[in-house]
Amino acid sequence: MDVEALLRAALREAGYGPDAIGSALPRILRILQAEDVRLEMGRPLSRKEREYVRLQLELGLNVAEIVAALRS
Repeated sequence: MDVEALLRAALREAGYGPDAIGSALPRILRILQAEDVRLEMGRPLSRKEREYVRLQLELGLNVAEIVAALRS
């Protein structure tokens, strides 16, 4: 089971309806991806780096691409 399906099932089980799940799920996934970036970097991100990560995730870049850009 992938992360999105697992989150959908957990939110449904918690009593959230389809509209709430549909609007919240993309944000939850971006938050988890941003945390993946932080873990890959191995240190806390600065405020500027966090903003950069947020924007890159909204544009559709994946974690590996963002980490590579931050390391260069």
